[in-house]
Amino acid sequence: MQPIIAVICKSCGLKIWVPAVAQGKTSYCFNCRQPIVVPNMSNDISLRIEFKEGDRVDDRYVIESVIGKGGMGYVYKAKDELLDEVVALKFLHPNLLKTPKAGQLFIKEAQLARRLRHENIVAVHDVAYTNEGLLFLSMEYLEGQSLRSLLRKHRIERQYLPVRIAVEFTLQILQALEYAHRWVTHRDLKPENVMVLPGEKIKVLDFGLAIAVEESISEANANISPSQRKEMIGTYAYASPEQKKKWAVDSRADLYTVGLILYELLSLRSPIDPYVPLMQARSDVSPSINEVLNKALAEDREDRWQTAQEFRSALEKSFESSYKEKSVHIITPSEEKKSVSTENMVFMEGGYFLMGNNAVPEESPEEEVFVEPFWIDIYPVTVAEYKKFIEATGAQLPRYWYDPMLNGPDQPIVGISWLEASAYAKWAGKMLPSEKEWEFTARGKENRKYPWGNTPPDTIHCNFNNYLGMPSIVTMHEDGRTPEGVYDLAGNVMEWTRDYFLPYSIARSHPDTVPNPPLRAVRGGCWNSGPEGVTCTARKGYFPETRINTIGFRCVIPAKNVE
Repeated sequence: MQPIIAVICKSCGLKIWVPAVAQGKTSYCFNCRQPIVVPNMSNDISLRIEFKEGDRVDDRYVIESVIGKGGMGYVYKAKDELLDEVVALKFLHPNLLKTPKAGQLFIKEAQLARRLRHENIVAVHDVAYTNEGLLFLSMEYLEGQSLRSLLRKHRIERQYLPVRIAVEFTLQILQALEYAHRWVTHRDLKPENVMVLPGEKIKVLDFGLAIAVEESISEANANISPSQRKEMIGTYAYASPEQKKKWAVDSRADLYTVGLILYELLSLRSPIDPYVPLMQARSDVSPSINEVLNKALAEDREDRWQTAQEFRSALEKSFESSYKEKSVHIITPSEEKKSVSTENMVFMEGGYFLMGNNAVPEESPEEEVFVEPFWIDIYPVTVAEYKKFIEATGAQLPRYWYDPMLNGPDQPIVGISWLEASAYAKWAGKMLPSEKEWEFTARGKENRKYPWGNTPPDTIHCNFNNYLGMPSIVTMHEDGRTPEGVYDLAGNVMEWTRDYFLPYSIARSHPDTVPNPPLRAVRGGCWNSGPEGVTCTARKGYFPETRINTIGFRCVIPAKNVE
């Protein structure tokens, strides 16, 4: 019997069976009437997608080098002799598209991708078959590296990407999706499909191409029970929950995958690595960025970001609010100047004192420093006092305003950000204390270990170690006062200061230095701190946006501002 071979039309993708004797001859496609050259199959080159330098493809392209190899196929750098430019050629493995319908769908999706023109999307020039029936794409050639290569490099070096870079890359991916989702869902996003170019430029490739592979798999598995169908569209590790369940997929599947990529950019952990909460993996990621990420990774797609634009705006806003400085604005019903009162404040004469603790890296070095005279609040600002500020200015309600465990009038106000605390202080004609002012008040010239002296902390002196499970009223721990009568400088709530959280070696010599990230210092320990957290030298840094139930504040007035 005469052997039969398959010929695929380069123009429409129709597969035609012809006798082997027709090898090397030219005919015409039954469907589109375009010329077809019947390939010579003697060397079984129909399944070969490996080329070497100098090989010619489709009488137009000359192979220069291999760019990459993967599950979908091979990518080569090639010279397009017709247009006299360098391009990238992507050849798909022949066994990926096993049916004519899948091949035709691939061409349709590739033609759609060809019409995508965006600065963050790799341009597709053409899609065609070689004379031997190999399907390939001609694409924009880019000098750069895949995001996977960049991540691998940072993992080897054990060096996190800066938060700014991780956010910037993610924003560009979302910009590409925001544009492309009007026509196509990617379905196979992963670091391998994202290119990093010089100048922190991102380009996404392979839009829509995975759907044809899914069609081929679906047809091939038509007679197999669902429980036996192991294949799925996209790379499993980066697939959304609905993809893994083989449900219908929409653009929100891509947004879930972007969440996985953002997590990997920030943590250097891929989806196949053991999961570690981002805030445990590194300390320089802000709470708001973590919230944006968590929403992107919601199991139920109805709980995720619904559009790329929504996701991008939220991420952009969170980065702006957390990592870029903002002024404190106060809205008052009148421009009339508010008189400054020192009621419920104590005068501190200032002078030289020892600040710091050489035994703790974050608190060292211990040095003698000078502080100007000032007035300081006897108590942390209470809920009742903060209520007056809200009524006068229309300020946003604190996070725990309606929590009965935290909203007693004589409890310290909590759940407010550094900006909100600063706004209150400005409204009151005061300011947040510096770290020097705060520690001078707590430690004094006597160099006390705790505000009341050197006696180890207990529940008579302060609210700590979670013994109440919430902030106490500010007058409760009378025995924990300083000699000047200042309450709650150990335990109850940590307190915002106006200083950045910098190593003392920098803060004392260059106090205007802005750290990255721009954390603000808090002092004093809180109701769930251990004994080591309520010393006069203990300090931590938090993002200014932080609104938690363990941070409050008190205010100071420089003595020179009081008449």
